Amino acid sequence: MESISPAFLDALARGLGVTRVARVTGLDRTGVEVACAVRPGGHVLQVCNGKGLTFEAAARGALFETAELWAAETVRPERLRWGSRTELERTGDTVWGVESLGSAGAVVAPRLAGPAVRLSWCEARTLAGGGRVWVPAQGVYCPPAGTVELGPVSVAWTTNGSGAHPESDAALLHALLEATERDQLSRALPEGWSEEGVVGRMLRPETLEDGAPRTAALRDALKAQGFQAYLFDVTPAPRTRGRVGLPVAAAVLVDADEGPVPLTAGYACAMDRDEALLKALLEAAQSRLTDIHGAREDVAAADREAALGFAQALSEVRPRREVDAMPDAMDRRAKTAAAKVRTVLSLLDGAGFKQVAGVALDAPVPGLHVWKVVVPGMRVSELL
Repeated sequence: MESISPAFLDALARGLGVTRVARVTGLDRTGVEVACAVRPGGHVLQVCNGKGLTFEAAARGALFETAELWAAETVRPERLRWGSRTELERTGDTVWGVESLGSAGAVVAPRLAGPAVRLSWCEARTLAGGGRVWVPAQGVYCPPAGTVELGPVSVAWTTNGSGAHPESDAALLHALLEATERDQLSRALPEGWSEEGVVGRMLRPETLEDGAPRTAALRDALKAQGFQAYLFDVTPAPRTRGRVGLPVAAAVLVDADEGPVPLTAGYACAMDRDEALLKALLEAAQSRLTDIHGAREDVAAADREAALGFAQALSEVRPRREVDAMPDAMDRRAKTAAAKVRTVLSLLDGAGFKQVAGVALDAPVPGLHVWKVVVPGMRVSELL
């Protein structure tokens, strides 16, 4: 487990305006540690959650997620460049228009961001060669009203592809894996949870012991508390266009007692299958607490009857897929975050994602790195 000093995390909390990191684990019975970072001055969200096998990991995750939002909300005007795409290209600069944002946001009004429309741009760097490219600031930032203007609103901003960490490469790796997860999920389950997707992708539980031992241990602990965990390989099929080859997992956690939150789901992409499955299951447990504590502004009411119906359908499936069928991209020699970033970039290139850029955002305290990645051609799954 990585070691980050409590003093650094305390300084980070103060810099973010976090008034409390609350341990909300006891509000549920899963035993999965969940922490809430409360930031009264937050614009996008005032409460961010983190999860983990320990409270320290959960608290760290909550603070890093808060830092991602802080960085998106905090825009120094000197980092922006105003002009139309045509004007910028006349100077010889490389410019990616809103249609190239991909992972960074969906275009909702193309006419408001045409080649002649003046808007604000921010500088990104291609991750393969370090070349400069200008991208629409609306895909990177989400400032509060009345602070910094970014131009006519044409993009639905999203947190997708963000990462924060004291180590720059670790923050970048997180951002790349998150963007990949959401793109690959949209390709594996383009229509959402269909019968074919459930039946064909559910993993045989007995294969977890050897193929994903850490996930198996958490599954067993959850079962002892009255939960049934269903795990899925949602990596796109081998011949799917845009298949990256990283393991992508989904977990559905069902409350056997049919309590107020009968079913939640989680998704994850990682370098190895056990890590992906474990993170997906942890996220499913965190999602329960997000609903239970009720402090998130972006939580919609679930359809209870639909959830119970889905749970019943899951219980009737006889899974056929084995855990070893999931890809495992972990190169045992790639022990550093920098080496893992290179592996991911190579896989993205092989999948047809030839252009990948990153914006190093401002951070609230020295020693923290926050990245936002822009990958043209990537999609964002509606399941999330």
